[in-house]
Amino acid sequence: MRLTSLAVLAAFASPAGAATLDLTAAASNSHVLAGGDGRLSVEVELVATAAQAGNRLPMNLALVIDRSGSMMGDKIEHTRRAAEEFIGRLGESDTLSIISYSDDVRVDLGAGRVTEAFRKRALAAVRGMRASGSTNLSGGLFRGQEEVGRRMATGQVNRVILMSDGLANRGLTDTRQIAIAAQRAAQRGITCTTMGVGTDYNEDLMTAVADHGGGNYYFIAQPGAIAGVLSTEIDKMFATVAQGTSVVVRLDDGTDLVSVLGYTYTRRGSDVVIPLAEVFAGQRRSVLLELDVATVRAGSFPVATVELQYTDILGGGEPARTSTRLDVTVTRDLGVIEEGRNRRVEERVEELRAAQVMTRAADLVRDGKRTEAQQVVREEAVRLKARAAALGGSGRVQTQAEAVEKLEYEFNDDAAAPATIKATKAKAYELSK
Repeated sequence: MRLTSLAVLAAFASPAGAATLDLTAAASNSHVLAGGDGRLSVEVELVATAAQAGNRLPMNLALVIDRSGSMMGDKIEHTRRAAEEFIGRLGESDTLSIISYSDDVRVDLGAGRVTEAFRKRALAAVRGMRASGSTNLSGGLFRGQEEVGRRMATGQVNRVILMSDGLANRGLTDTRQIAIAAQRAAQRGITCTTMGVGTDYNEDLMTAVADHGGGNYYFIAQPGAIAGVLSTEIDKMFATVAQGTSVVVRLDDGTDLVSVLGYTYTRRGSDVVIPLAEVFAGQRRSVLLELDVATVRAGSFPVATVELQYTDILGGGEPARTSTRLDVTVTRDLGVIEEGRNRRVEERVEELRAAQVMTRAADLVRDGKRTEAQQVVREEAVRLKARAAALGGSGRVQTQAEAVEKLEYEFNDDAAAPATIKATKAKAYELSK
């Protein structure tokens, strides 16, 4: 018997008093120097509890597949097989649509419940796909959003899964405009995951769409891995424990935002809003903010209130929120400042900086500046090793030093350069989350 959304939410209900998402916020130092620059790093971390076995939300998914000419051969063949496995994991409580694109955009199968009759039609649609033409990626994305929107409802996962192996060269091709469109859909509750296949697609576009669309990004180096990645994605969606998740950082007077690393955000007056969309069981998310605090006079001062807001799937689909306060003490005592350092947050800062250097170096290789890229990673490896030692022999920072150092040699291989660029930027992307 098919469960309604309400019944599924009830089945998810967590034990009384159990928190689905745990929130912590910590600053890089409890004290800052009077008259100094007032720079403070803040890590906001949330950890999701495990879901109860056997319960999941219904899915409302659009599978958007690139069938341009570059997909011909192994890519389209493995995509068909992966899609067949994906379809086989959906049930009658789920909704699916299938869209494909090349020069044109085609709704191979409009949104419908995955009954056995519908499943047969979905499998036939996938098996009938043939590769040819160019890449109207934006058209495929927008049509997928429309199909999900037709059956959109609360109490289910509403998501577009966008696959591509090439550069967007038809329809809208501007990365920023496509990302903004993904963000607008996410604000309506339609998220987007992107999957880049091979080494010829634009990873900056695909990561931007995933970031703004509240979904995940995957680099798939070999076509044979497509099925495994689709399986990973559906496992995550099946394990959704929170939706509409956002971190709101309310800055107190005298506190200014410098940057948010790794995530998109919006400003609403003194509020910094960081949307995280859906969170799955056991997931850990880390957001790093750089703040400037006033250091004109000594004393203890409020910095910000950090609030976590979400729809609690384990709590029956009810809205939930939790918050914590951050304060700082301005002092002239350098010894107290040293004692107040939070080395765990400092380690996270170094991870994010390593991710930025990885991305920059990969972009330099892409632009034909390999020697400059190697110099960048060489210098960063030296800096990270010094920081690891300064942080008491931090294994966490030393790991990043070794990963960055390895890139100097990997960038030497001309034949492997395209794959190395994609893999390096994918690793940096994962590290930033």
